[in-house]
Amino acid sequence: LLPYLQTNLTGFKQLEILNFRNGSVVVNSRMKLDKPVPYNVTEAVHCVLEDLCSAASNRLDIEIDSRSLEVEPADQADPCKFLACNAFSRCVVNSWTNEAECLCDPGYSTVDGLPCQSTCSLQPEYCMNGGLCEIIPGHGVTCRYG
Repeated sequence: LLPYLQTNLTGFKQLEILNFRNGSVVVNSRMKLDKPVPYNVTEAVHCVLEDLCSAASNRLDIEIDSRSLEVEPADQADPCKFLACNAFSRCVVNSWTNEAECLCDPGYSTVDGLPCQSTCSLQPEYCMNGGLCEIIPGHGVTCRYG
């Protein structure tokens, strides 16, 4: 994809893969272009991606459904739309950068950018002296003894 975009899209600078979602294979990405770009960027990107779908089908025997392509200008897109936060987190938008991130619920944490998991499972020794580690929804981690 990267060489194809570099060759076929005027002003192309960078492609960042944001995440993968369930489905056949769903890839969410963000593309950066030089400014100013002298044409309708959304339409141009969509056309280039449609051409890529066709080329992949002909040359690589990979089927990409071109009807599934969604292209949105960054200033109009919902930053949380494509962020795959799991059941133990919620999407929050940084008001300074307008970047979205998954914020873990109380009692859950993330390691190395992976989906949020129970602090009890990430830190088996969390409760000292044989206490039972539990998550109280909306509050956090507690240890029960006795």
